[in-house]
Amino acid sequence: MLGKLFLARLSRNISIGKGGLSTQSFGGINVIICGDFHQFSPVAVRPSEALFYPIDAAWDSLESKLGWTIYEEFSTVVILKEQMRVTDAVWLDFLHHLRVGGVQKHHLVMLRTLIVGKECDVESANFEIPPWLVTPRHAVRAQWNSAAVRKMCKDTGHRLFICSAEDTYQGRPLNLPEKKNGRREMKMKDLPNFIKLAIGMKVLVTRNIETDLNLANGAHGEIADVVLDPDEPPFGDTGETIVDLEKMPAYTLVKLARTRATRLEGLDEHSKNIGLRESPETSEEIADEAEDSE
Repeated sequence: MLGKLFLARLSRNISIGKGGLSTQSFGGINVIICGDFHQFSPVAVRPSEALFYPIDAAWDSLESKLGWTIYEEFSTVVILKEQMRVTDAVWLDFLHHLRVGGVQKHHLVMLRTLIVGKECDVESANFEIPPWLVTPRHAVRAQWNSAAVRKMCKDTGHRLFICSAEDTYQGRPLNLPEKKNGRREMKMKDLPNFIKLAIGMKVLVTRNIETDLNLANGAHGEIADVVLDPDEPPFGDTGETIVDLEKMPAYTLVKLARTRATRLEGLDEHSKNIGLRESPETSEEIADEAEDSE
């Protein structure tokens, strides 16, 4: 998704940041570029801006020509062949064929078994099929996720905690006029009014939080524990599987499938303590993870 013009400007700005003393590209630092030529081409520019597209002396700007020259400086190529994210053999076979335009009839048959229509019949939903579906409707996805997490709690005996949002603006709770004037809708980036939390629920990181620790977009795991606020009113052992919390949990333990984070004493390997009270950004990440991957 990187274009020649962007590469040239990136090299120039890094050189400026390094003091502008080097005549080499990127200020003389070592650079690794990664990508997949079967993915999207650079956006908001003409197709010829792609790095691999030869320059056109009549049309390309001086910066684009410079970007092409910089791209040709990369002489070592490493081709990565092992898939590290997808583990389902059927889905992986489909993706291998899809990326080269070689989808077969049996792939289409498989996809059609995953299509959900305008509405999701949660009462008769078949959760024995793989945990991925195809639907053009956001509401269907939300209904399916909601039904799936309720069924998981019923099967495992874990409680489903429903946590209401604590909206703030500039470090303070929203007042009544701000709520009426839609301050939440303007500032909360379409976050839901509540999220659902349950031990064993799958979570997916949807933005780069700490890439050095593998807390990046696409990382996945599951909730290992939900520690409630000490002042949360007791709800007793009534057998109720769905509990509406009055206070935000103290913190949630998320066990990631893979991370370079140092294991904290008392936690299992890969567990990561993600607080819900540290900052609005932290709460937003948790809300995104829980809502998008219940």
